[in-house]
Amino acid sequence: MSQFGHVSAVNLRGQSNLNNLWSSQSWRCYCLDGKMNTLSFASSDAMGRKLKSPSANAFMTRSRKDVPPLKVVCIDYPRPEIESTVNYLEASYLSSTFRNSPRPNKPLKIVIAGAGLAGLSTAKYLVDAGHKPILLEGRDVLGGKVAAWKDDDGDWYETGLHIFFGAYPNVQNLFGELGINDRLQWKEHSMIFAMPSKPGEFSRFDFPGVLPAPLNGIWAILMNSEMLTWPEKVKFAVGLLPAIIGGQSYVEAQDGITVKDWMRKQGIPDRVTDEVFIAMSKALNFINPDELSMQCILIALNRFLQEKHGSKMAFLDGNPPERLCMPIVDHVTSQGGEVRLNSRIQKIELNKDGSVKNFVLNNGSTVEGDVYVFATPVDILKLLLPEDWKEIQYFQKLDKLVGVPVINIHIWFDRKLKNTYDHLLFSRLYS
Repeated sequence: MSQFGHVSAVNLRGQSNLNNLWSSQSWRCYCLDGKMNTLSFASSDAMGRKLKSPSANAFMTRSRKDVPPLKVVCIDYPRPEIESTVNYLEASYLSSTFRNSPRPNKPLKIVIAGAGLAGLSTAKYLVDAGHKPILLEGRDVLGGKVAAWKDDDGDWYETGLHIFFGAYPNVQNLFGELGINDRLQWKEHSMIFAMPSKPGEFSRFDFPGVLPAPLNGIWAILMNSEMLTWPEKVKFAVGLLPAIIGGQSYVEAQDGITVKDWMRKQGIPDRVTDEVFIAMSKALNFINPDELSMQCILIALNRFLQEKHGSKMAFLDGNPPERLCMPIVDHVTSQGGEVRLNSRIQKIELNKDGSVKNFVLNNGSTVEGDVYVFATPVDILKLLLPEDWKEIQYFQKLDKLVGVPVINIHIWFDRKLKNTYDHLLFSRLYS
């Protein structure tokens, strides 16, 4: 009998013996008129063949005849010491159990729907455990929500801006296992907000490196004078005490209350929500504080307060399909797994007992396995859900899950902007 599962959140666990790649601050210069090998998925049916990927120093190209070559200079800050944190060590141990477990007498053939980071990481750890995953992606590009496309001018268009926090132990372990830690460009430990009332000006929360957590975060809040008044800071701190004292059980209990309602319940002024948590809610789930569960905010805040480098951010040094997804594909295929693009699922066919018989693809072919995993947005699973399953209480819970549509806009400027930062800039637009 086959098994079926749904990966709704990426669970990236890994282990590596990492060295500090940065002994001091270094400068990197990328010339945007340089050349790189490109990776095209057009009309490809599978990933079984060898594909070219860019060199470690490749960045992006821009070849407009009417615009002179641009030079962008960025500062790479030292990689933070995150390998000794409790969460990182736990992730390392859990990852090692996949590699060190006894090899199965008969490897399972596991069919995974979706080649985003959830599906790719699932396949990665399954091959580590000795199984044979078959990863199916409906589009012609890897990455899911981190997918990217290259236009005729050589510019990459990404599915939104993606950052990697120090408090992402599973992702950081994955980078280490793949040997691509050097592809993360760490920025100074700050959170920078645009000031709507003062166009062109920014307000900073700077986390001092000499202080441990949570003192570095408290200092960053106290030293910011543009966004919150002292009475607002005090009320905010007092309002967070239940979350700090109550721990994880308290955080989980807040799932049924919105950010805005929780703030009011704790006596925190609405202006704190407007100044800080509109941007934070948008960054986490693309929705406003009157819609987002407070549990999401508290999970992030707890990580940032518990870990000294938890809120420190890094950017990937190029487009995600090539710089992050392809190393996972190489790892999976080198151990006998498969990754197939342009393999859109049309139907989940069932056996008489209600278990999965196979996945039927758009071209009419079928893919069978011992276990089936869905690693796609919830809307796709809801569209493909068999009629017989819609009466099952477990799957009825899907009705409460709604996808959030997101529009991503890229704007190219013909010159360097003044009074800006080489960093993530939070906006507080409420819409």
